[in-house]
Amino acid sequence: MTPKIFDVIKRLKPSWRNELEITDTLQMMLEEKQKIIYNTVETNWKDTGTPEDIIQANNIILNKMTSFFGGIKEDKVITSGKVIVGKNSILKEGSEIIGPVIIGENCIIGKNCIIGPNTSIGDDSKISNSNLENTIVMKNCKIDYNNKIKNSIISNDSEILEKHSKESSKVFLLGEGTKITL
Repeated sequence: MTPKIFDVIKRLKPSWRNELEITDTLQMMLEEKQKIIYNTVETNWKDTGTPEDIIQANNIILNKMTSFFGGIKEDKVITSGKVIVGKNSILKEGSEIIGPVIIGENCIIGKNCIIGPNTSIGDDSKISNSNLENTIVMKNCKIDYNNKIKNSIISNDSEILEKHSKESSKVFLLGEGTKITL
């Protein structure tokens, strides 16, 4: 698509599902005699229309990456598999990182954490007393949850804090700025 699509999107009305539909956008462009071209994709392609699809696409990317360590790793930190740790991030003593995992810049992974496999953590996030697997944590999140979080997407500026411990695994799909205390 060219930037002209944004002019069309501004004029769209939400569908019965209260969503802006790509098919409506294309139809409007055709009616206005705008040029629409396409390319056939002959390599792997992944539709990311659901949270499960996004997590699966994340796993595909993580499995193709090359390890890199730009942070600080304290004593008694266990790392295995492909791991990327961004600049100024700290892996605290007693944490375990099971690749493939990517940890952004300026993150703190505290004691008693197990991160991975197939987990991405965005910049400026702080994770403590947590077990994250097959999960995407976006930037500036705070998680202090003494149970497993699995198959989850946690948006920017979200917090998951625990008041009472209950042994179980939880699945989360959190919107930006969500705060949860369990």
